[in-house]
Amino acid sequence: MTMGLFMMTVWYPPHKAPDMAKLYLKQPKKLPFVSKWRVFNTSGGLNGIKQYHLIYTERGKAEEALVELEKYFMPFLTVDGFRYDIEHLMGVSDGFKLLGMEWK
Repeated sequence: MTMGLFMMTVWYPPHKAPDMAKLYLKQPKKLPFVSKWRVFNTSGGLNGIKQYHLIYTERGKAEEALVELEKYFMPFLTVDGFRYDIEHLMGVSDGFKLLGMEWK
């Protein structure tokens, strides 16, 4: 079984950056079932600030990690203009396995 990998995209208005920063500081630094978490910030143009979160889960614990991520971001829903999307990613070699093929 492979480890889970999620990409979370977050958007919020630039004037809400202080509110977002305060919320992040209140959140735990580690989550159960998450083995690695990296965050990248950029300008989202008309959408404000944009963040990309790459989240690796423990092997076989993707569903449990997703629940923890959803709980983690619940307080952020109070920030006007905050929105997010979570995508489950798959490595190329895993995609080939689904086709009964092998990526070498």
